[in-house]
Amino acid sequence: MAVLAVAVVVALTACTTESGQTPYVPPIPLTSSVPTSPTFSRTSQSTPPTTRSRPRDLTMSGIRPCDLLTADQQRKFGVDDQPRTNDDETLRAQSCYFDSQKLRTKISVSPLTRFGIERFQPREVNGEVRPLTIRAFPAVEVFTRTIDTIDRFCVVVVDVAPGQAVHVNYGEDGLRPHLDRSEVCRRAVQVADVVVENLEKRSGDDNGS
Repeated sequence: MAVLAVAVVVALTACTTESGQTPYVPPIPLTSSVPTSPTFSRTSQSTPPTTRSRPRDLTMSGIRPCDLLTADQQRKFGVDDQPRTNDDETLRAQSCYFDSQKLRTKISVSPLTRFGIERFQPREVNGEVRPLTIRAFPAVEVFTRTIDTIDRFCVVVVDVAPGQAVHVNYGEDGLRPHLDRSEVCRRAVQVADVVVENLEKRSGDDNGS
């Protein structure tokens, strides 16, 4: 099976398979003043996310990516640019980009409906995959090592429904010195935690309407 090859040119480039199929996305970052500690945990490497059950399904149908972080949450993550959307061919989804000129970081959030967390497993992507649990939902953290001149980024993908997921990318935008792996992935997890919380609230509102 082809392994995703990372494009090390631009912060918004995406990883693709040699066969031209789908998968995962590169660089996009976050903030310094962060909200409260996210509700996540590391999971045993012997328990892949595809075999763990989610507490409930949170459908991505009709979700607009820029609605997944409120204005107040954006400020907490240091976002100081107007959010913008773009169609991501690699993820086959629309993504919303939240930039911070001051912090030199970027965040992207993408609701995935064409494929789910199964596309982000070891040997499916060219980064190191670590299983997580975020708000009781199975998730993975993907970190790709790059050369020193390339901005660092970390991806967190949360399994929210069959064949659907939320993809969060947190990365640098020319920030130097680099954030280390633990910090860039910690921030990616924080964003993913807030996004899933917002989806849960939305789902509760929809069920109550």
